Amino acid sequence: MRTRPFATPLNATGTDGVYLDCRLVSDTEADRRMWKMTVRTDTSRGEMVYQAEYNLQAAMDDARKYSTDGENGDAWARVLVPFDKFQLVRGPRLIPDGPRLDVTGGIFQIGMTLSKFMMAQNTTELENFRPGFFNMHIRRIGFYNNSGAAAATASAAGSTVATVPDTLSKEEAEKKRPLLLKVLLPVAKLFFSEKANRRRSAMRILREDREMGRGRAILFGVRCRMASMGVVPSLFKAMGILAVDALRTVVLTCLKVAVLYPVRVAGKFVTIVKKALGMKVKPPLRE
Repeated sequence: MRTRPFATPLNATGTDGVYLDCRLVSDTEADRRMWKMTVRTDTSRGEMVYQAEYNLQAAMDDARKYSTDGENGDAWARVLVPFDKFQLVRGPRLIPDGPRLDVTGGIFQIGMTLSKFMMAQNTTELENFRPGFFNMHIRRIGFYNNSGAAAATASAAGSTVATVPDTLSKEEAEKKRPLLLKVLLPVAKLFFSEKANRRRSAMRILREDREMGRGRAILFGVRCRMASMGVVPSLFKAMGILAVDALRTVVLTCLKVAVLYPVRVAGKFVTIVKKALGMKVKPPLRE
């Protein structure tokens, strides 16, 4: 999750990091997940952000140890994430030799991630990762400084008024997107929508787990919709889905042949040339 871009950047001058008051209430295995915090120091909406991992399990253990609430899981853990721990990443991958985080221009966005991927130059999965449902409560997010950490903590704990920064509305954020992104997003939603992903998952379950052929699976979907939509609307719905899926397959195949494969070939050629010239080559994200 992440905030919308702030209308004006948050002033982090004179602070040493971000703190998070939270508690995991769904289970006691926070150490079986990777917990990360992200910040942006510009208004871009790309996938390159500054990210830092934090040890939620240790923070929760300390909170329970020193809390007066007992062991009922009501204790709030305070996580401190120093700015000097943030590193430039692209997706789950570290950017080698990326510039250090500079907060003098303010922070435009804050986000949090639960992941099975550890921060590393190569994609590295956490062993014994726990997938599935989780429930994390968030009480407060703010900045702290080392020189007055205790005072800042006491002040925050006794405060009853939260100062929430203004963010751009959804419409304002969309207006600030680059023109190319504005053009491509509607197309991306058509070909990579959540509904399409669910249909693919349902088809996979019907074919693999229930051992249905594609034709039987389609008829099963028609029969399921007939109860709420009627026969004719259900048939038209099925034909519409098949038409969109067929169009998606054709377009994606054409894009792979005309764009993706040539770009990959060109990228490999550039990599070979760089290695031949003794230049540094960044590892590909797909490794």
